[in-house]
Amino acid sequence: MEKKSLHAEEHVVVKNLQFLTKENLSKNLSEPKCYENFDLTKLAGKKTFCTEEKLKLENLITLLFEKGKSVSQNGFTLVYLKTSLPTFYPAQATFSVSKKSFKNATDRNRIKRLMREAYRTHKFSFYENLIARKEQLAVMFIYKSKQIPDFALVDQQLKVLLEKLK
Repeated sequence: MEKKSLHAEEHVVVKNLQFLTKENLSKNLSEPKCYENFDLTKLAGKKTFCTEEKLKLENLITLLFEKGKSVSQNGFTLVYLKTSLPTFYPAQATFSVSKKSFKNATDRNRIKRLMREAYRTHKFSFYENLIARKEQLAVMFIYKSKQIPDFALVDQQLKVLLEKLK
């Protein structure tokens, strides 16, 4: 009885092992998912920032810094790279604040939260533009100033950065 249950568990582990290899990760990055069927009208009502829109892969982030281009505006920097992404969304974004400028993690987290909120509210027009051009972008927003900003400033500067990117 125990042999059957162990054998079944081993089968599940072997079956899921294919998703953990580096070859499959690089293979999935080279084959872009089709986002042309992405329904932008569903996103218009909801202004969410789901997990598939977050840039998390280390390979993509290192490529972003090695080959990406940047745009700056009053203490904010936008680094972007045209690439195929492992998602149906036209862009993946991540946010960064320097630990050297802000020693307290609560301050860094607050600024990142403000940047995520501003991006979430302005991403609809950004997505429309990317879908019209049939491109996918990996994007990183970096805050480089030394003072904690208020939401109005962050909102305005991120809007300007996204307009520059268009």
